[in-house]
Amino acid sequence: MQMSDKRIVDAFPDPPVPDMDADGLMVPPWIKFPNIRRGSIGWRMGMGEEYRVRFRFLYTKQLRDNHKRLWVKYPEPEDWTGFYLQQKMSS
Repeated sequence: MQMSDKRIVDAFPDPPVPDMDADGLMVPPWIKFPNIRRGSIGWRMGMGEEYRVRFRFLYTKQLRDNHKRLWVKYPEPEDWTGFYLQQKMSS
């Protein structure tokens, strides 16, 4: 396997992380694809982009109480600071 192929394979956890958790919350991108860094091209094409778009759509349609539950259960890692606010602003 070439190095570029290995990076692509490593981006997707095995086994895959489910989109929704046991509480009915859509897991944020850093949980779904933990090996794709914020700002990576992986969020602008392919499976990463599809997930990010779906997450934003669902997030903007949720009630504020669900936002709070999501923030508490999945706090933003340091390198994702401002992510939830960005979702909110894009609605």
